[in-house]
Amino acid sequence: MAAKPIVTASIAPEPASPLDPATLRRALGQFPTGVTIVTAAHGAQRLGMTANSFSSVSLDPPLVQWSVAKSAPSHDAFVAADAFAIHFLGEGHRDLALRFGGRNDEKFTGIPHEAGITGAPLLTELAPIFECRTWARYPGGDHTILVGEVARLVTRAHEPLLFHSGVLRGIGVALNRRAPVAGAGFVPNYLAYLLARASFVVSNEFHGRLKEWDLSVPEWRVLACLSDTDGLSVGELAAMALMKQPGLTKVLDRMVGDGLVERRGTAADRRRTPIHLTAKGRATVKPVLRAARVHEEALLEQFSEEERSVIKHALDLLIGGSEQKG
Repeated sequence: MAAKPIVTASIAPEPASPLDPATLRRALGQFPTGVTIVTAAHGAQRLGMTANSFSSVSLDPPLVQWSVAKSAPSHDAFVAADAFAIHFLGEGHRDLALRFGGRNDEKFTGIPHEAGITGAPLLTELAPIFECRTWARYPGGDHTILVGEVARLVTRAHEPLLFHSGVLRGIGVALNRRAPVAGAGFVPNYLAYLLARASFVVSNEFHGRLKEWDLSVPEWRVLACLSDTDGLSVGELAAMALMKQPGLTKVLDRMVGDGLVERRGTAADRRRTPIHLTAKGRATVKPVLRAARVHEEALLEQFSEEERSVIKHALDLLIGGSEQKG
């Protein structure tokens, strides 16, 4: 008797659930990468941006690649350019990375540079530098992948600048953090010290970027507070912005002169006169608030959503309890 054929059921795999972008970003952030500045020329326009998407492609021919976000203001110009230059950054170039990572129009001001053999501007104090002619352009989702053929190479040994978990680091230590105190003594476990260090880590890097919007730290605090609650008195604003009233009054005088805020009411008691944002003030603070949210997301990407909630809730309870005692 002939054996009956074995019939196997075909079970379709369950469709994969869509990836959460924030979760994917946190996972990818665990892979340390080098940090580069990519430059190009498009007509009379000089282009420059910080990128960690660099990788090698081929030795023969000599090809490298990087990708530029379609949301970047310079995306179209970079894609249209016939050449680009990739500069590797070292540990001492953190400020330069932040400068070219912003959206200001003065990135090259005060930075020694000259045109290379491809026409792309070269930051002459940096190396290694790969001068490339654009070899291919490929769509890559929300990025465009640019492949370049290396036309000239400037080499130099250096300790690299790395990007990991949203933080710029040297090898072995984050450059925007102080080295931890060794041991399990009083200082590294003292709450006030930990809070002070946390405040430094969280705010220091972003405060360094405020010059992109021509703002000081006190001005940023005032604009941020008023964007949440407009019409605060000087006393209320001082408490919310963590400032002394005499110093805040001087800051407000300057901001009124710059057209960012305005006092409404009588000048008889300036402490009770409500402070309001002007149209210029709202327009000024809007991109800074967006950048602050992106910065916060980068700082917290190493934590789960539950851990983020716990951190903020614990701090809120601590602050509320301390204020009630005061």
